[in-house]
Amino acid sequence: MRRSVFLSALLCILLLCACASPAGGVSAPAAISSSPAEVSVSAQDVSLPAQDTSAPAPDVSETPDAPAPAPSPAPAPAKPAEQAEAAQPTCTLSVSCKVLLNNMDKLDPEKVELVPSDGWLLAPVAVPFEEGESVFDVLLRVCREKKLHMEFTDTPVYGSAYIEGIGNLYEFDAGALSGWRYNVNGWYPNYGCSRYLLADGDAVEWVYALSPEGDMP
Repeated sequence: MRRSVFLSALLCILLLCACASPAGGVSAPAAISSSPAEVSVSAQDVSLPAQDTSAPAPDVSETPDAPAPAPSPAPAPAKPAEQAEAAQPTCTLSVSCKVLLNNMDKLDPEKVELVPSDGWLLAPVAVPFEEGESVFDVLLRVCREKKLHMEFTDTPVYGSAYIEGIGNLYEFDAGALSGWRYNVNGWYPNYGCSRYLLADGDAVEWVYALSPEGDMP
């Protein structure tokens, strides 16, 4: 009887030791650990946006001590070369002997072949000129450029040049009073051609006349 009790007690002790020992067959429940390695969130698991540490450049225009820069003036529009300077004045020049077409009987027979069929020794042409130039200056220059014959004499008494012949047609070739006369815009000045200063837009016409008073086309 005592032996049975002893064995029972011994068996209970062995069972209690087996439960308390880690190597035993029954595992004790794991305790919830508060270790930082298990409950803390790792920095590698959560990525935060990088903070921009660069400071913006100061705005000079907002600084009270520094005045705002003045705006740059807009560049002037480019102008064509012909508009950069004042346009050069021009006139119209012509040389006519049309009056002879109906008065060939009055013309020197040796000069008949010099008269063009239309009466124009120089059809109207636009001529640029410089300020201060005269009717004579323009006629002389154009006749040289066009290789058109022109002969003149200076008359100091009148302070002007006198046109004797154009295109080999001279004064007196069609009568004692025949010769060359000029008009500007239809008006016949009563003074020499080198004294008449041109204006922009003038129309100058040299005509062969049978007399100073008339007989012009």
